[in-house]
Amino acid sequence: MKQGKLQQMDGRWVRITDIDGLAFEGLCEREGAEYCFHEYGRDEDALKIDNWLFYRSDILKVEIVEPGDVDVWMGKPLHRMRLDPVPFARLDSGEKTIELRLYDEKRRRIQAGDVIRFESTEDETDVLYTQVEGLRFFPSFDELYRALPLTACGYSEREAQSASPRDMDRYYSREEQAKWGVVGIELSLL
Repeated sequence: MKQGKLQQMDGRWVRITDIDGLAFEGLCEREGAEYCFHEYGRDEDALKIDNWLFYRSDILKVEIVEPGDVDVWMGKPLHRMRLDPVPFARLDSGEKTIELRLYDEKRRRIQAGDVIRFESTEDETDVLYTQVEGLRFFPSFDELYRALPLTACGYSEREAQSASPRDMDRYYSREEQAKWGVVGIELSLL
């Protein structure tokens, strides 16, 4: 990868294919060799997408692309979601393995095997990458709450005793729930 081409990618939406053939897509930042040496101990220019750094010698191909609704991360579709700090921490600890969402147009694009990047609403630089293991569809949160283990959905043992499907009303209106239905997204940490 030539030096000049790396400079052209700064601030652009790109797809980087690494020497292993894995593709990553997103907004790109160029990191100079001096900065990389100071920060990472490697004297080589690099491109950065999210928290991923790609050194020039590890890049097979870089293409400028149009930003889409779904990015690509390690060759898999990447979806982005935000989580409040408590459920974020429970997902990070492995206690929470099911994310509850409205099954709207955005979530209808998610499939098993895809990757979801969760950002903490408290600190957008605090991120978790998860893989979608499965999707459980329900007409309402009432049915979902009866069918799924609530501790896997992010409730503590004590909270699960008084948990209610109405807890989700703070995120989604009853009209939205009736229109779209809901989904439990089964996840594993990457």
